[in-house]
Amino acid sequence: MSPSNATNPLAQLSTSLADAVETAGRSVVAIHARRRIPSSGVMWRDGIVVSASHTVRRDGEVAVSLPNGESVRATVIGRDYATDLVALTVNGASASIAQRAAEDSARIGSLVLAVGRPGRKTSASFGIVSAVVDDWRAGQGSRIGRVLRLDLSIYDGFSGGPLVDASGAVIGIDNSALARGVPVAITASTVDRVVDELLEHGHMRRPFIGVAVQQVTLNAATVARHNLSHDSGLVIVSLVEGSPADSAGILMGDILLASGDRPLRRPIDLLDALNAVGADRALEMQLLRAGAVMRLSISPIDYFAEREEEDDE
Repeated sequence: MSPSNATNPLAQLSTSLADAVETAGRSVVAIHARRRIPSSGVMWRDGIVVSASHTVRRDGEVAVSLPNGESVRATVIGRDYATDLVALTVNGASASIAQRAAEDSARIGSLVLAVGRPGRKTSASFGIVSAVVDDWRAGQGSRIGRVLRLDLSIYDGFSGGPLVDASGAVIGIDNSALARGVPVAITASTVDRVVDELLEHGHMRRPFIGVAVQQVTLNAATVARHNLSHDSGLVIVSLVEGSPADSAGILMGDILLASGDRPLRRPIDLLDALNAVGADRALEMQLLRAGAVMRLSISPIDYFAEREEEDDE
């Protein structure tokens, strides 16, 4: 750095950001799994690459280019469509494992960089965190957790690459598809949770009971008669034969009122109740049938595991 630059804040910032990109770039790979330009991925753990699922359009074995130019083979081990994440195993890769930033380091207004490798060389985009959403949901209602909305460009091939802070430490994984074109990043803690599930099960476990519901308003007399705490519930409009709900005795037209002490006012409430217990514990359901309040126990199953078993038959 020249003497003049040594006291120039803008020059210092420029140098720091360039250093951050160089640091982050040591863990960014290019994944050749679609017809156009490669997509970006991050060496998340030893032998594990994470990327955006929508950019990795092939399963099985794919080619991966490392930061040093070496080409290796990777294998897709699982996807989560709610978070749009995919995990791949890479044997003998020489890329560095991504350095992590503190979970709460990204605040509204923080300077951040999107780093990608949509080809042979590292590329970057500069901007800020414009919003922090602590309870973000995917399009089908699945709760994802904290998501960062970004004021920067996620260029073609950048989705699946890292969002990094001014030191080059990774805050999360960039994505241009989850929020209908709005640049966002899935935070590292969510990525870790998804990777753990994909490594163990090959998919994210999604608890399933086999019903479709619609919100209905309860009349005042029914609310008063049963001393209910809310005036809406979820009417069963579809029931899968042989599903956990069917086996537990749920009928078409039943109105779900609560799961344990959790009121069921909107369809999203039932999804949250399912996610809270997972696929290994029972839901204690309160429901209204023909004017009478009843209680039933329903044991959810892992939806994707069930589908895989059906496909194998």
